[in-house]
Amino acid sequence: MNNTADKSRVLIAMSGGVDSSMAAYLLKENGFQPEGITFKLWCHGADEHYRKIVKRAQAICGIIGIKHHVLDIEKEFKETVVQQFVDDYLSGITPNSCVFCNRAIKWRHLLATADRLGFPYVATGHYVRLEKNMLSGRYEILKGVDLSKDQSYMLWQLSQEALGRTLFPLGARFKIDIKAIAEKLGLHTADQKESQDVCFLPDNDYREFLMSFSPGRIAGISRGELVDENSNVLGYHDGFHNFTIGQRKGFKMGFSKRKYVKEIDAANNRVVITDNEHLFSRQMMIRNVNWVSTFPENTIEGTVKIRYNHKGVQSKMKAVNENRYLVEFSEPQRAVTPGQSAVLYQDDRLIMGGIIVGSDKPNYQESEHE
Repeated sequence: MNNTADKSRVLIAMSGGVDSSMAAYLLKENGFQPEGITFKLWCHGADEHYRKIVKRAQAICGIIGIKHHVLDIEKEFKETVVQQFVDDYLSGITPNSCVFCNRAIKWRHLLATADRLGFPYVATGHYVRLEKNMLSGRYEILKGVDLSKDQSYMLWQLSQEALGRTLFPLGARFKIDIKAIAEKLGLHTADQKESQDVCFLPDNDYREFLMSFSPGRIAGISRGELVDENSNVLGYHDGFHNFTIGQRKGFKMGFSKRKYVKEIDAANNRVVITDNEHLFSRQMMIRNVNWVSTFPENTIEGTVKIRYNHKGVQSKMKAVNENRYLVEFSEPQRAVTPGQSAVLYQDDRLIMGGIIVGSDKPNYQESEHE
């Protein structure tokens, strides 16, 4: 970063949606000099998707009265985020691409472009707050005041360096107020439908996408067994990649009781199914931990979220080694899913996070995906 750069200059990531648009507007209203940047990414089966996003962001920047930049990282995005998504699913785990992308793509390119153009700060439209702890010197991520829109869960992999240069203008705002301001300004983004889907899958059909993106690997997955927890064969499936933990549909036969996917054994092309009451786990293992608001500790307690919309459960974490922690829940949790993020909070503070490896097993399978 150029130390002589104007401290009021901010490069803000813009998708053309209401949140990033209003974040840019609020920055300008508060005396900053924001400029927007939109990343052109790769999208499955919709060539016009990101062209429309770029045009929308450009139009909004024109209304706000700020400059707009475009960075084409389509190839890198496809080779990293999209390929990792495919590799994870074909390894039997359920990825969280947004978390991975924030660290590997979004903030890396935001900061690199900011350095190149002379911006000391970057910003996004996430509903999170950021504070610097003057005693520890660490930047702390806090939940947004609008808890119904809080997005802190998605940011646990960010480094202290990245956080130290990031502004979150919407962290202390409520979404209803942001939409009202947008409507008052006449921004058409105020009425846009929010999307919770994977950004590169507009129709959210990951099974069709896997077949299209990696037909050779999919063709190599043969018919496999549906088994119970004692390895008794109950039926057959057409490919383990068609299932996720907790799923109860997609079986080719009926059962006397509803069955749910408990485990995906990709190595043996098996899908373990069980009754609902056996989907609950008392513990799990996480790896690739990143400490955010505190320095690493061997034992720590707090509220752990095991998926984005999870309400959280009081838990205790114990270090197995510097990269892995055993998480013990105060009460059993349903459908703990390998590949998803586990994030620990103390009150509103995001303390740390990691990737779920597995649950309720004495021996946790090692993964090459780090």
